[in-house]
Amino acid sequence: MNAMKWSSKNISFFNVKLSLFAYVLITLFALLSFSSTFAAEEKLGNINNTVNQQLGIKSPATDLWRAVRQRKFDGSEGLSSTTQANSLGANELINVKGQEWRNFRMGQLVPYAAYLLVGVLLALVLFRLIRGKIKIKAGRSGKKILRFSPFQRFVHWSVAILFVVLGITGTLLTFGKSGLIPIIGSSAFGTIAGFGKLLHDYLGPVFGIMLLIMLFTFIKGNFANLTDMKWFLKGGGMFGNHASAGRYNGGEKAWFWLAILAGAVIVVSGVILDFPYFNQTRDDLQLSHLVHAVAGIALLAASFGHIFMGTVAMEGAYEAMKTGYCDENWAKEHHDLWYADLQKQGTTASSDADT
Repeated sequence: MNAMKWSSKNISFFNVKLSLFAYVLITLFALLSFSSTFAAEEKLGNINNTVNQQLGIKSPATDLWRAVRQRKFDGSEGLSSTTQANSLGANELINVKGQEWRNFRMGQLVPYAAYLLVGVLLALVLFRLIRGKIKIKAGRSGKKILRFSPFQRFVHWSVAILFVVLGITGTLLTFGKSGLIPIIGSSAFGTIAGFGKLLHDYLGPVFGIMLLIMLFTFIKGNFANLTDMKWFLKGGGMFGNHASAGRYNGGEKAWFWLAILAGAVIVVSGVILDFPYFNQTRDDLQLSHLVHAVAGIALLAASFGHIFMGTVAMEGAYEAMKTGYCDENWAKEHHDLWYADLQKQGTTASSDADT
């Protein structure tokens, strides 16, 4: 009986921690292996160029295609090209922008993204070591207050699960080539990446729909006010000074709007990449890829803080979204203005903790 009780109370919490742990592993693998892999490729290219120059090796074919690549066939140099293909960009014999994009992605976008994600994780670890777990100062009251309805929890967890799957698959597609191929090999990575891309492409639009539902479900109470400014000035009460808050504090509101706005950018740019049937050019797709990646990495980094605060950092926070109820003393300490409003409305009728 005790084992069954433990499992029912902790399985969801374990899943959240497991997802965060997966984020950490994938990101660390990428960070450790990326620098050496890309540096090796760049060094090999430099060596080949240097050797050819020193030996005076000339390749007519190479020189020809280099000349073609460097010329413009848009009419500006009196040159033009034609083709029977009707797709955009088909009359461009060699598109150098693809290589430029690859160099930018592998040389700047991917490593800086890895540094950001690992930096945020290390900052959270440091915060936990310095601050410790945020306890309910008055202890648990044994009484609970309804905080989230079943529908609100359904919407939240639907968005959360989709976000975790998209976050893991997106991280895999961004860092996996450099981080996982040296470990599991090209064949295994190809299988995993192919399945991950399939999930990513099909679940992306579903995430967009659920994000819109979340907007209308939680928008009430999430508009900023003067109380939120005071909350931020006091550091959210993290280091001793009490910071008053309504139903949602300043940090929760900031996360809500970041998730909605950045999520919208991710969905729109993802749809452009998913459905290239609207005369998008290569430049359009590369720009969408850049916007999608930057917004995705930024939201993923911010989500680490949200998951951290809602699970292991603060006592009583996770159970509110898990069960829909929060402890009365937790409400008084972290959302005192909301609790006061409930008292005025006469809706703070508490139930036993086992309810």
